[in-house]
Amino acid sequence: MNKKAIARMTAVLMLAIVILACGLIGTIVYFITLPPAAPPAPAEFEFSNIVLSADDVSEGESVTISIDVKNTGEANVTGPVSLLLNDVLAETKEITLAANETKTVTFTVTKSAATYEVSFPGTTLTGTFTVTAIPTVPAFVTDNKLVYESGATYQWFDPHVSYYQYDWWTLWHSVETLLWYEGDNATKIIPWLAESYTRSDDGLHYNFTLQQGITFQDGTPFNATAVWFSFNRMLIIDGTSATGVHGSQAAWMIQQLLNTSLSTGCGGGDQDYDAAWVQAILDQNFVEILDTYKVRLNLLTATTQFDTIMACPFAAIISPASTISMDYAHGEWGTWDGDYDTYFLHMAGNGDTALNLPEDGWKVGTGAYYVESVHPTTYKVVLKAYDDYWGGPNNINLPPTGKTRIGTIEYVYQPSFATRLLDLKAGTATAIAVPEANIFQVVDRDLWIDDSILESTVSGATVHGTFPTFNTWWLDFNTNVTTVGGGLKDWQPFADWRLRMAVSSAVNMTYMNIYVNNRLSILANNIVPPGTVPTGSYNPDVKPAFSFNLTRTEELLNATRDNPLTSFTYYNGTPVTSEVIDNSFGTDFVHGKVVELYVQTGATTFIEVLTTLTDNLNAIAKRLDMGIRFNVVIVPGGQQYTLASSHLIDSYMGGWIADYNHVLNWMQPMYLSTGTYMSWNLWNITALDDLYDEAVIADQEGNITRLLEINDEMNTLANQILPYMVWWHDTEYFTRSTWLKGWYLNTNYGVDIWSTMYYEQP
Repeated sequence: MNKKAIARMTAVLMLAIVILACGLIGTIVYFITLPPAAPPAPAEFEFSNIVLSADDVSEGESVTISIDVKNTGEANVTGPVSLLLNDVLAETKEITLAANETKTVTFTVTKSAATYEVSFPGTTLTGTFTVTAIPTVPAFVTDNKLVYESGATYQWFDPHVSYYQYDWWTLWHSVETLLWYEGDNATKIIPWLAESYTRSDDGLHYNFTLQQGITFQDGTPFNATAVWFSFNRMLIIDGTSATGVHGSQAAWMIQQLLNTSLSTGCGGGDQDYDAAWVQAILDQNFVEILDTYKVRLNLLTATTQFDTIMACPFAAIISPASTISMDYAHGEWGTWDGDYDTYFLHMAGNGDTALNLPEDGWKVGTGAYYVESVHPTTYKVVLKAYDDYWGGPNNINLPPTGKTRIGTIEYVYQPSFATRLLDLKAGTATAIAVPEANIFQVVDRDLWIDDSILESTVSGATVHGTFPTFNTWWLDFNTNVTTVGGGLKDWQPFADWRLRMAVSSAVNMTYMNIYVNNRLSILANNIVPPGTVPTGSYNPDVKPAFSFNLTRTEELLNATRDNPLTSFTYYNGTPVTSEVIDNSFGTDFVHGKVVELYVQTGATTFIEVLTTLTDNLNAIAKRLDMGIRFNVVIVPGGQQYTLASSHLIDSYMGGWIADYNHVLNWMQPMYLSTGTYMSWNLWNITALDDLYDEAVIADQEGNITRLLEINDEMNTLANQILPYMVWWHDTEYFTRSTWLKGWYLNTNYGVDIWSTMYYEQP
């Protein structure tokens, strides 16, 4: 290539470079001088399709909330979607949304009546919505069936034989009495199966006009003959052990107002129970038929107790037709000849009746429910609503107009409290029994301890209470303790008042009631509980002679050791000297004499109180190396009472529930030497016997003022002598589904009335 050609090519290249450079510079200048591009539109968001799923689950269960979150802008964005429950952060989910993208966010929460708020960063939109939980309808509501679970079992279903609270619960819904209580009023007794009644001036005759148009559950009429039959049947069964324990303890309540020598239960001794005895019972003419719907009840002894006795479930009026038919079949007596005397002779002293265990049920009452079945091994009891039930006076025993009465009641034996509680929560049990030791598994502890309010902590359940009841618990001190062979023991620790007082002063019962018994009782000042009639029977000013004082306990133990009891008076009045008893202590604590305090198996609260008491006593005895020790002995309840009634033990934990609400029903069993507990313990306090005799006279004369004065004198004397260390009067509480409405309780016997109840959504 020549030089000219090279020069021309170089010039062309240089020109191209210049042109390119200029173009590049121009492009750079162009872009530098252009205005900035407009930014994309800001992101926008919206919430939609806010859905609560699983609407049919119960309140308190987990549910999901699904929420659609949409980015309506053009930019991608990342951030947390937050869910607040009643202004409290419940959960946060991190999501990224592209332009115009929608994503569903799902939260899991507990279903309740609450406000939920949803938010996303940078947005001005929130979704606020309210979800009201709809409780699941329990099966028992759908079936109109009440299911009650407890660890108790029945004993007898014959109202003239039964003497047990669990049985009463059933019987009060099945049988009725001439008189009963007005609703939840524990002191106002009104005519029930009776339309009206009058009392003679001398108090020995009561004329009853009966309700008409009432039928028993078997379809036969309620009338004067049924009243005559029922009361005479109860009196003729009398006090017998044919059923294994009781017989008809109810008989004595009426027979005490008639010829007491004819009744085992009134201390009349063994009866022949033959035709002559049956005729003697009938000849008392307790029930005199005036016409089809009128009877006169005739007494030999006037009393202020009459109304309360007639309002006992033991005074139930039952169908003669069904009762006789069932008893004849049960006893295999052939065919009834139609003569009541023949039937009564079969029943004389015979507590083994067909009504005690009606596996196929019975329809002998006029009550709201009849017994459909009783299972002998599972202990399940089924009651069915009696369609032709009359309703009680002015329909007092039915739900309000427009509400449906419970159709079926099932009593289910479930010994495990944990299982009962699970069944209540699951909606398979309407009501459950809750022991005192487990109360804080169903109620708020602080609210109860601080404010005396039983507030349920179980979703779907309500705890009703507390309600005072007519019972008293105490530690019973025995004297005149015997050996198995019947001879007097030489060691009689509680024949010495100083030991009774030392034990009574060794435990803080106020503390125990609060922290062991969970404040579910009322501390007792004396035997008689609040609410006992006549008004004024309960006197809180009559207080125990003891109080918690370990210094006093030590002084009394020292005095007892240094100067042991050398004599006392035997229950029959015979003096007992040091030649018979040796109440000196042992040589040292390890080898000391033993004082035994008995308590029944399963009585958790009582066991803990007695353990604290004996720990305090033994701490003193051990520190001073005294020759005495105190032991708690735990045995089955039946065994404890057998030992007690046989005079074989030093002391035991006991209690009394009034047969009927009257102060004489406390004086007689608790203080009379022939009464239930004094006779068991072989106590014979002449002054108390004399006062009781005066009380009976005051009652016969209707002298309430004097009756109450004697009651105070007897309680004061007993508090000083200390045959019992009184603890507390029990209260009742009831754990029920919140679906169960129309609920009320009459505290006379501590069980609630279910015939007025119905189901309704909480």
